[in-house]
Amino acid sequence: MHICQMTNGMMYGDAVSNHVIEIDKILKSWGHETDIFSGYIAPEMTKRVRPDHEYLSYVNNPNVWLIFHYSVYNPNISLFQRTKGKRILIYHNITPPHFFKGWDEKIYFECDLGYRALSHLSECDFAWGDSEFNRQALLEAGFESSKTGVLPIILSDTYYESLSHNDDLDTKLQYSQQTIWLAVGRVVPNKGLDDIIRLFYVYNRAINAQSHLYIVGSRYISTFNAALDKLVTELNLQNDVTFTGRVTDSELITYYQNADMYVTASHHEGFCIPLIESMYFGVPILARKNTAIPETLGGAGILFTDLGYHVVAEMAHLLVTDIELRQHVIQTQKNRLKDFSFSNAESILRDVLEKLVSA
Repeated sequence: MHICQMTNGMMYGDAVSNHVIEIDKILKSWGHETDIFSGYIAPEMTKRVRPDHEYLSYVNNPNVWLIFHYSVYNPNISLFQRTKGKRILIYHNITPPHFFKGWDEKIYFECDLGYRALSHLSECDFAWGDSEFNRQALLEAGFESSKTGVLPIILSDTYYESLSHNDDLDTKLQYSQQTIWLAVGRVVPNKGLDDIIRLFYVYNRAINAQSHLYIVGSRYISTFNAALDKLVTELNLQNDVTFTGRVTDSELITYYQNADMYVTASHHEGFCIPLIESMYFGVPILARKNTAIPETLGGAGILFTDLGYHVVAEMAHLLVTDIELRQHVIQTQKNRLKDFSFSNAESILRDVLEKLVSA
């Protein structure tokens, strides 16, 4: 059988791209012919990924199946809709557009368009959300419940093991002898970064002055960046908070390896890959109880609601200093990590594909 995958963009280090590659490995191991198509292809991916327009030659072939990864609106959804073979959707969530209103009208429009288009993809043979939260979004968009399921993001041990840390950054972080708070992800309005900064301010000023917050991720909304920079200045945290911008994979794992705690106060997550990465690197997690975050943690980490910055700062202090609590949290995270294994994903994939073959 020939099974293709299509997505909006393929690049190393991107969670959806890694997921596509892991699925491709599984399909190949079962003897299937495979292809990966994408709208955007990073230079390092050109030998592995084909431009999406080349999929046109397969559209009318009923023996070619398409797995379509949907996380942002892209015109290549028309190729998915026109496919004569089996059509499988994997929904990675789209950030609700209202988060971008007043910050970036282009992203607002793209998210709004993406949301509206989701219901037009419901006439497919099967659809996965990468979380139950995302599966529920499919049902709200009109997908038939019996034709939906959950396929979590696949964690690739070999991917992380193949990376080496950044020696210069490692030396810098260790030499500082500071308690390191880490937040990873795009610097965008739904991530609750203003709350993280205010929370860190209380921790840094009232509990532990020898601490530093690293916010690791790309910054591309100038008005939002300016608002966060202004907040940091108003709180006089210029020497205590660092926005790294986009980093290399080796730099990213170095931040994880040196972090004392991972923190997220996000208002909306469809899955939240950094939680899985924190589990992998043994970094205890403090996270806002919101959207898909409790599901992804599955009882691991420490969740907080809007209890007030001082209360949550004390929770952070315990997570860093209480050895017994810290070890317990790290162990529960390691146990949860097993649910995102390669073998678990194989089982889910096989079950659905076998049913579609016999349908």
